[in-house]
Amino acid sequence: MKKFQYHQYFKMRPRAKARPRMARSGYAYTPKATKKYESDIANLYKGPFFEDGLLKMSLRFTKDGTEMMIERLSPNPKVKPVSSPLTGDIDNYAKSFLDALNGVAYSDDKQIVVLYLEKA
Repeated sequence: MKKFQYHQYFKMRPRAKARPRMARSGYAYTPKATKKYESDIANLYKGPFFEDGLLKMSLRFTKDGTEMMIERLSPNPKVKPVSSPLTGDIDNYAKSFLDALNGVAYSDDKQIVVLYLEKA
């Protein structure tokens, strides 16, 4: 049986993903600090690889680290499976929406401390 959920604590200060930078030659690249942070998180992850199926992820960020929970969503035979015409990453949809409301609905999207996301 495949593992249903996995929990891990990453004891390193969270970093926000930096915006891509432009090189003089005209191509976009990810800043070194962001690449290192992402590489460190990937290397610290000790859990299973959830190859397929729908997943729910919870992240809790503190100044000292990040608590993560990944859960496999088991299909309910009485409910039609979730299908979405949206093909992008859920975090990218949220980021563009939150950025659009900067200075309109709030001073800065860093004021938001709880965000629930669902792609349907």
